[in-house]
Amino acid sequence: MGNLLSRNGQRNPPLTISSDTVIPLHRLDDTPMTRAVIVEYTMRFDDVLDSDKLRLSLEKLLNRRDWRKLGARLRLNTDGKLEYHMPEFFDETRPAFVYSHVAHDSGIAQHPTGRRLPRATTKPTIFSDPEDFAPLLRRWDAPRYLDDYLYTDAPQLSLHVVSFTDATIVSLSWPHTFLDAMGRRALLDAWVAVLEGRDEDVKPLYGVFEDPLESLGTNPQEPYVLAKRRLSPIKAWFFAVFYIWATMFWHRGEETRMIYLPAAHVKALHKEALDYLATQSDDDGEKPKEENKVQPFLSEGDVLSAWISRLAMSHLRHANHVISIINAFGLRSVLAKDLLPPTHAYVGNAVACVCAFLPMSDLFNKPLGYIASAVRRSITEQGTRAQIEARAAIDLAASKKGKISVFGDPTMIPIMISNWTKGKFFETDFSAAVVARPGDGTEEKRDSKEIGRPSYIQPNGLTNGVPIRNSFPIVGKDAKGNYWLSGTLRVGLWGRVQELLDEEFNRFALREPKVAA
Repeated sequence: MGNLLSRNGQRNPPLTISSDTVIPLHRLDDTPMTRAVIVEYTMRFDDVLDSDKLRLSLEKLLNRRDWRKLGARLRLNTDGKLEYHMPEFFDETRPAFVYSHVAHDSGIAQHPTGRRLPRATTKPTIFSDPEDFAPLLRRWDAPRYLDDYLYTDAPQLSLHVVSFTDATIVSLSWPHTFLDAMGRRALLDAWVAVLEGRDEDVKPLYGVFEDPLESLGTNPQEPYVLAKRRLSPIKAWFFAVFYIWATMFWHRGEETRMIYLPAAHVKALHKEALDYLATQSDDDGEKPKEENKVQPFLSEGDVLSAWISRLAMSHLRHANHVISIINAFGLRSVLAKDLLPPTHAYVGNAVACVCAFLPMSDLFNKPLGYIASAVRRSITEQGTRAQIEARAAIDLAASKKGKISVFGDPTMIPIMISNWTKGKFFETDFSAAVVARPGDGTEEKRDSKEIGRPSYIQPNGLTNGVPIRNSFPIVGKDAKGNYWLSGTLRVGLWGRVQELLDEEFNRFALREPKVAA
């Protein structure tokens, strides 16, 4: 319907259609942060995909009775709350999603933008800003602001396909109110099932009309472990002023980059952290006897969180600040026994935060394993069902007063990490849409895991002026175990980060045993 304008120049929402079903957004979907971000998610396939098969299978999925909710339109009601207006049916005038397709009669290496897409290298590498690849990310009139959904009748989901003679770029975009990382995984799983003709494997969509997380935070059974670190209203106000001043006035401007980490480099970091923990004393100050040793546990995600924090703060290593390492914590597994049953697909936002606090001096003067163990401890202590309930109760009480709860230190610097590795996005299987080309061996490889899976995945966030400095989505591992992630730092820092990566790479290389001739 376009950008509808009134006579005084103000945008007006489209007329309400009486046959639409109106559904309030769930509590965790309608937040200031989710409203501020439009998400773009791009996958490169080194195969030719049938774009019509992708489109038709997604159409079929979103026309299922429960999954139709994903084709609902966003509206703002008179109380300032977001709500869905779900059409009774979809047609050409009101489709379930927006589809666009661009075809190039050449290979991707001949395209001025396509040839610059990141590829795996031999060492850790900082790549270009994802926005540099805009011609491959979105159609020309794609939404960039929440208002582009509220004041038009545009669907929330967009599918943009760019075809080459030897590769395909598949991009999805949506407002963050639509879903989180694991919600995206549920959507992709259902889409692939329909694409492969396995309609019976599509899980029923959960929470179509009712918010399954409405009761979260109404029955706390124990105190929140960080309750003593909650900031008073005046200290919370001071933190907000400090953060806004630091990100929007003192050092204005942010730059986002893609980061590539070879599998060997991550393994070296992980080993270094575990080796440190293995040398530590027990609670009595004595090293455990060999027969009583318990192998310390740190996930690669714990180590990457610690490693990222050091890189992000490398320019402030001598500052006197508290660092808050905030990990996005998916709620689906911890709520699986009651609120979010795994028999259903929950396509929405279901994320909490777990925080590890460290003085800046510890971040640089302590070994990597020390930092990673602080991250692991925060997940272990704050990620239980009881603690999720306790934290939700505090947040719920604050939101009823129109406030937010802040924990930590008034001058702390937050580092926000969202690890998508569990989503296994590099295993997304679009092989059912691969078009065989003469002599390329596609048919011989169709039963293997060599085709139809993305070789590169790139997230991009359109944040509309909201600072996302020190935010790092970890996209996950590719087929060879290499990690891809994205990061946002203040302007001018990424060159130094690459220098630090080079120094670290050389340090690990010097440790490798030399092979005799």
